[in-house]
Amino acid sequence: MKAEFPKSPSEAELAAKTMVQIWAEAVVRQAAVARANRKKDDAAFRNYERGETWSPDFEDELGATWRTRWASEHILVWSAHQLERWAIRLADLQGTEQPEENKKLKAVRDALEHLDEADLTETTATAPTPQRKNDPKGRALRNDFPNESMSLGLGGRKLFDLLDPEELDKTALKILRQIRKEVDLERVRKENAEVSAYVDMLMER
Repeated sequence: MKAEFPKSPSEAELAAKTMVQIWAEAVVRQAAVARANRKKDDAAFRNYERGETWSPDFEDELGATWRTRWASEHILVWSAHQLERWAIRLADLQGTEQPEENKKLKAVRDALEHLDEADLTETTATAPTPQRKNDPKGRALRNDFPNESMSLGLGGRKLFDLLDPEELDKTALKILRQIRKEVDLERVRKENAEVSAYVDMLMER
């Protein structure tokens, strides 16, 4: 009878775990970037409304901070989506329970990916009128957003009307802590390899 120790992960599992770590770290970094850009944009807009800051170029500067914020929040959504996909793949490889899909994340990601198909105004993106039964264009906006429309303006606590950015950050941090724990366990397993062989030899005597 041999002593039982945790099996070494497969190459596929190691690759998937690396991708999970890549995207979890990306979410944490990007959440910080988006948070800083959000504060800068909100402050600039408040100053603009109050007339506290003005220069011939200030409206251009305000537009630039808004565009930077938009892009950083879009990248955060994409990073969180990649993290979720790889976390599901890793769970499948490990034979463990898959994490529950974040339906709001999927809705926002899908809406952003197909934003060029929406009916646009300066401030909103609305699901286009279906041209045929089960027309896929605008599906996310039509099915998951209030009034089938997403605001193109930024503000408030939500990303693109639906997502809490701090929850995305917390999820990524939780995954990183779990990975660190698993790495520590794997280190212990390797350090105990010689002990394992010796125990097996004793138990076979």
